[in-house]
Amino acid sequence: MPILFRGVAESLNIRLLSAGYITVDSWWAETDQLREFWRLYLSYQDGASLRIGDEIYTLPPERIVVVPAGIEFQAELEHPVDQFYIQFEFVGWPAQAAQEVVPTPVVLEPDRERDALAEQLRGELLNAHEIEPILASRLKALTHLSIAEVLSHISEDRARSFLRIAEGQQELLDVLHYIDKHLDQSLNNSRLAEIALASESRFIRRFREATGRTPGRYVQDRRLRRAAELLVSTDQTIDHIAESCGFANRYYFTRVFAQRMGCPPARYRSDRPYLHGKQAGAA
Repeated sequence: MPILFRGVAESLNIRLLSAGYITVDSWWAETDQLREFWRLYLSYQDGASLRIGDEIYTLPPERIVVVPAGIEFQAELEHPVDQFYIQFEFVGWPAQAAQEVVPTPVVLEPDRERDALAEQLRGELLNAHEIEPILASRLKALTHLSIAEVLSHISEDRARSFLRIAEGQQELLDVLHYIDKHLDQSLNNSRLAEIALASESRFIRRFREATGRTPGRYVQDRRLRRAAELLVSTDQTIDHIAESCGFANRYYFTRVFAQRMGCPPARYRSDRPYLHGKQAGAA
């Protein structure tokens, strides 16, 4: 018989931020400060781990590890490691909500079909200059398969939390999509409330309840995330990136970026050798 999804499936909207197959070295340990996205790691040698508080989480070779959004960690390396990775997010999910569902990194058990797909994607990324729609769809498929494995092992209470969060995003999807498509424009609360068909006060309250952030903070986070993507995947000037991401000027952009990401844009770009390595652009 047909099964209705009650709107949940539509809320499992994964946005790819970046993906690649690279050799991580000492620069990887200088992690940025923006933790609103999820990570999927697949290392090919031992020696890589994540320090979270007093705990050490090893990234075992040839095992997929899913790191939820919102976790503050320090990457540690004993030596350079080849690594396939995907950075992604669930559209509109606040980082603290992710931690309610998945509070720690999860090492996935081996799975023949899923792991074969990961190996195929690693090979495709070696020769990719950008992520085309077909490759993006396959990367999302791997991400969904990995998340399905993570969710299959969570408690019933956390599963209910997952359902509640997913359903709660439906009301805001139009606004969230609008924000992403118009980062270079003014995105004030009154304009966003119009799109949400709500009064400004109700919109602000509802947005904060659903995402854990004010609309202004969410917009700034999206602009920073997009700027970070452009810094490492293009050779656009910092002035152009600042303008295209909706910052008033380069000086304001540099100040905000340094506060949130831990270093100014020029250093963020120079410290991450994606442009000259085996890196596929964001999708």
